[in-house]
Amino acid sequence: MCETRKGDVAQIDFENGRGIIIDENGQDIHFHLENVADQITINSKITFEIDLEERGLVAVNVKLEMEEIGA
Repeated sequence: MCETRKGDVAQIDFENGRGIIIDENGQDIHFHLENVADQITINSKITFEIDLEERGLVAVNVKLEMEEIGA
């Protein structure tokens, strides 16, 4: 059971295929670009889940946050 979290993309390293998200608690969460479903850029608002790997917490299922559009 993974809880969906929100955050902002703080850094993307396309050369190494990694990046960093700052979550809503101010925590740095690393991610691999292979776990990103959408086209993201620095400061993109995203949602993600947390997975525990050998090296620590990693964001998976990274997606752009869909904002509700008011009528």
